[in-house]
Amino acid sequence: MSLQLINFNPLKNLIRKFLLTLFLGLLFSSNTSLIMAAGSSAHLTGAFGPQHNWPIIPIAMMLLPDGRIFAYGTTETGAQNAKLNYAIWNPSLGTGSSAFTVLQNTTNTDIFCAGHSIIPATGQALVVGGDALVNGLRNYANSDVNIFDPVTSTLIRQPQQMAYKRWYATSVTSPTGEHIVLGGRNDRFFAGSPTKPATAASYSPIPEVRAADGSWRSLTTASDDYAYGALGASSWYYPRAWIDPRGKIFILGHFDGAYKLDYSGTGTITKYPTTKPKSGRWELPSVMFSPGKILSLRRNKTAVVVDINGNGDPTVTLTGAPSAERLYGSATVLADGRVWVNGGSSGGNSLTGATLTSEIWNPATNSWTSAASASTYRLYHSASVLLPDGSVITGGGGAPGPLKQLNGEIYYPSYLYKKDGSGQFDFRPDIIAAPESMIGWNESFSVESDEIINRVTLLRVGAATHNLDVEARFFNLAIPSKGKIVTLKSPANANVAPPGYYMLFVWNSAGVPSIAKIIQIGNHL
Repeated sequence: MSLQLINFNPLKNLIRKFLLTLFLGLLFSSNTSLIMAAGSSAHLTGAFGPQHNWPIIPIAMMLLPDGRIFAYGTTETGAQNAKLNYAIWNPSLGTGSSAFTVLQNTTNTDIFCAGHSIIPATGQALVVGGDALVNGLRNYANSDVNIFDPVTSTLIRQPQQMAYKRWYATSVTSPTGEHIVLGGRNDRFFAGSPTKPATAASYSPIPEVRAADGSWRSLTTASDDYAYGALGASSWYYPRAWIDPRGKIFILGHFDGAYKLDYSGTGTITKYPTTKPKSGRWELPSVMFSPGKILSLRRNKTAVVVDINGNGDPTVTLTGAPSAERLYGSATVLADGRVWVNGGSSGGNSLTGATLTSEIWNPATNSWTSAASASTYRLYHSASVLLPDGSVITGGGGAPGPLKQLNGEIYYPSYLYKKDGSGQFDFRPDIIAAPESMIGWNESFSVESDEIINRVTLLRVGAATHNLDVEARFFNLAIPSKGKIVTLKSPANANVAPPGYYMLFVWNSAGVPSIAKIIQIGNHL
């Protein structure tokens, strides 16, 4: 379909541009001192806004289709217990206390260290599993299923549970809008005490699938301890899994293996025979930065690109050396397709070897460059998510940890700044018209801006926790010819762009992005 566009006369466009610039000035005014302190480096390295308070530790963060962030993880004192509450942050209201809402969790489910995804058809947040208290001890698991409804800002426990208890599971959105849930621990090891019985560690190595109607089926013939169970360097710990370009699930092992999961019927799991992506760790981040291509940080300050576009074994290539070992760091795809990496340490969840410096990997040049430095360390239980204004919220850490981080910072990438070294934000193009209703795959649609559109990028809304965001997807959309109105085509199919919500950015000739328009891609027939 082609979008019907509304014509705005030049005066209205000028007023619109002025009001937008005024709004952005007010929005960013609290960061003026830091931006000016960054001086001439902001257009090269980006800059951090000031540290701001959060009502909880945002262990998990999800960008909702309305632009708000749904976060959960701890109590309001930063203690492990997400059975009590969760938080909503509205970035359009800034970073003061009035921008945050803490809501009571009435589900009787502790969603600490749960798995999550955005439901493609509704924009609701699906939360699976989480923590459980057994004999007064934490870090067991539950099989509950909860849905957060952005319309009512309510977390609702679902009548149908999973077949298996899961703590630290991964949820992957399929091309048909189903969710494949894999990994997770069931019971923890406890040696026992005079008052509490011993328990043996057990895991949930059988994946299961949630259909769009809320029903579940187990992949009983796809059980595997190495892909997402007890073995394979703690492969149960948030398995690194993505839909591949053929519609199967690719799983990148924490250590040196890789697997393919066919989730049709009762499932089939296959190990790729030759793929060896170098020694990794479950604490290191990986992210899909381009269709079928994954950047994965590995041990000893190395990183690889895993290309899963072919029909055979994936290919693995080195990407140069990041500047630091980043156990419990985060990797976030920026609005321009580069990958921003922040946080972490060489000593795990400790300040040993912790770094404040962030860095950027550029897939176009296969190179790493230094970026701005944060004001505090981000370790275990921190998360980072790209926002519709092109910045990144990074927050959390702790529960447990050397630092209890009831706070966040916003990283403003270099593309938001004037190139003259003034440290000031550049003028943005404005999206005047874009699709309001769902669009399909390989479908033409139009976008209008108040400036000549030089580039259009598309990014899936983020859902991050524990150094992982399997929802992330990035696309450069081809422009047949530049202009204020351009006709584009959506991604080719649901295997490369699973159904759901995406941020659409237009870029001007100065390389500055608009504030994104969030659009929905799916089967509207």
